[in-house]
Amino acid sequence: MNFFQRFLSRFKRSLHVIFNRSEYAPSSSLRENEIVGAVANVIATNVGKLAPQVIRKDTRGVTIKNDRLSRLLNIRPCPEMSTFDFLYRLASDLAYTSNAFAVVFYNEDFTDITRIQPVTVRSHRVFEDENGNILFRFVWDYDGQEYTVPYDFVIHIKSRYNKKRFLGTPPDADLQNTVDLLDTTYDGIKNVIKNSASLRGYLKYNNFIDDDELKEKVREFQRAYMSAENEGGIAGLDNSIDFKEITQQPRQIPITQVSFFRDNIYRYYGVNEKILTSTYTEAEWNSFYESVIEPIAIQLSLEFTFKLFSERERGFGNKIIFTANRLQYATLTTRATIGQDMFDRGIITVNEYRELMYLPQIDGGDVRQVSLNYVKTDDQTLYQTGKEGDDGKGEGQQDTQKDGSRQIKIQSLIREVCRNGQ
Repeated sequence: MNFFQRFLSRFKRSLHVIFNRSEYAPSSSLRENEIVGAVANVIATNVGKLAPQVIRKDTRGVTIKNDRLSRLLNIRPCPEMSTFDFLYRLASDLAYTSNAFAVVFYNEDFTDITRIQPVTVRSHRVFEDENGNILFRFVWDYDGQEYTVPYDFVIHIKSRYNKKRFLGTPPDADLQNTVDLLDTTYDGIKNVIKNSASLRGYLKYNNFIDDDELKEKVREFQRAYMSAENEGGIAGLDNSIDFKEITQQPRQIPITQVSFFRDNIYRYYGVNEKILTSTYTEAEWNSFYESVIEPIAIQLSLEFTFKLFSERERGFGNKIIFTANRLQYATLTTRATIGQDMFDRGIITVNEYRELMYLPQIDGGDVRQVSLNYVKTDDQTLYQTGKEGDDGKGEGQQDTQKDGSRQIKIQSLIREVCRNGQ
């Protein structure tokens, strides 16, 4: 008995099903389409870069937790998958079927989460039992076995949630016409390529010859004059043979139609050619993130928070968020401008600033510093000399001068980093 069967066998006694209150959906038929596959890959790759954080937000502020659940989510949610692979699988299934599932496994007394297992399914059904409990039944693509688990133990991410009560609307029906027409166009292109290598002429033998000898004569002609070795392109014939050339007008590949069908699939998923080929600008990346990746990150945060925390834990401000480095694809000029403003205000540390500029971390760089260049107009003398209305150079002024010198060095360092970054 495998781990799935051992875990799920504890629920068998409650599975008295009322099937007329259920929703069913088969697995997607789009997994073999190369364009949909490319789109699913680029979306899943960028979702895989999201960083999960377990935080607690209360009146005292936000605390980033480093407990067992945090380590599970950040390193290896299940034994065979890293966090990147885990998120990639969920996002890929979401693109293909508009539904992605992961089963949450607990220890024997249900006090601790041991693993979160993504499941790519062949078919699935969400239904209610006679007590009104919502259950999730699926056929796991990995072993072909059917399993049933309480829906509360399932991380369920969906897109195009517009028709059914539980499930997102699969893209098969919406894209079927486009995919069929694209396949038909590809078949036409295959025929064009095949026809380009078809009959280009025929040999007329003036003397009678039997079929076998005729075929052998043709093969001899092909080997002698129609191979790559005949660089001159000249053939020698006697009076017994006439060569008749057949002129064929090559058919053009329907590039316009292919581009239209391909762009129709791109529009459905909110991507374009530049996103797929990584030739986007900073603005194009931000648009893709906000329209495609960020909604998935929000769903992940809400679903993980609800399914992995109890009502009491959520009441204390515990939540799970999925964040991304929005400046990852910004230009160095943008990074330098934003980084300097944030550093001056003590928002980021020296090492965080260096990371923005693609510079290595340094020892002692995990500190925040604040610029002291802004003072009230009435306090300028006090700030510069350490004494009100005193032009002398006392001890207070000397200390202030030392502090000012340190600030000058810091500002000089920042400007140097900016120049290096640009």
